[in-house]
Amino acid sequence: MDRRQEHLRLIAIFHFVYAGLVALGSLMPIFWLMAASVWWPELADEIRHEGGGASALATGALTMGFAGFAILTAWVWAVVLVMSGRNILAQRNHTFSLVVAAIACLSVPLGTILGVSTLVVLNREETRELFSR
Repeated sequence: MDRRQEHLRLIAIFHFVYAGLVALGSLMPIFWLMAASVWWPELADEIRHEGGGASALATGALTMGFAGFAILTAWVWAVVLVMSGRNILAQRNHTFSLVVAAIACLSVPLGTILGVSTLVVLNREETRELFSR
């Protein structure tokens, strides 16, 4: 295995590891969602009995909606990272992997390290030749 392919293999492995960390990070909103789903019905009953306003109900619904959105976003991002890693291993869809690397740069610090490293490796002329085969 030459140096170019070794670099691509390492970048792909780092994509898989980072995807696992993103999926693991999605557990935090899951716990948040579970806590809100236990807390919200009790609060709703208490507000109904006291004749309280709907703002507390809206807060609970908003909390649960935000947690659900965060979970979905993390899972989709993890799948996209795995797809990019597989594309890098198979040496196809060069542009897709470049776009994923650029987006990963927004996630400080690990995503930035992965994104910049991926951009450096994928923008080398000899690496582009591997993808054009």
